[in-house]
Amino acid sequence: MFRVSHALTLVQNAVLALSALALFALPLITAYDVALRYLFHAPTIWATEISIYLLQFAVFMTPGALLAGGNHLRVTFWIETRTGLTRRIAETVTALAVLPYAAILIWFGTSYALRAFDRGMLSPTLLQVPLWIVYALIPLGGALLVLGVLLRGLTIWTDQMKPEARA
Repeated sequence: MFRVSHALTLVQNAVLALSALALFALPLITAYDVALRYLFHAPTIWATEISIYLLQFAVFMTPGALLAGGNHLRVTFWIETRTGLTRRIAETVTALAVLPYAAILIWFGTSYALRAFDRGMLSPTLLQVPLWIVYALIPLGGALLVLGVLLRGLTIWTDQMKPEARA
């Protein structure tokens, strides 16, 4: 069980690190494009599109890692006042409530990615990025969300929760 938990944690931490890099690169790319546009009247052809893809990566890939660490957005006024078994059950229900959303991401994201792949769709810009790659981030993010639920469950039920959350 520890190996599974450790492997899932490594995957989630890698995703968080990549998302942090993407979010770090966004203002740099934007500043570069703005400087070229207004100082030299020569905007880039790639900055806006790459920024969109980086932001999409960060948005779809990080929720699973945030859920796994208990750092996702949630209403905590009731859960935070509970201890012991009641707290564990509430945390588990909260994590499991995410699964329908993850299933929708996986189902429709896969559908979009496969359609884009079959049709050979490219972005309507000069970069002509294959859209199946971009759309594949959606089901991949959904799968990472499912892994985040599993890791959260392991954390809740194997006494690895933060000290203040234990009974």
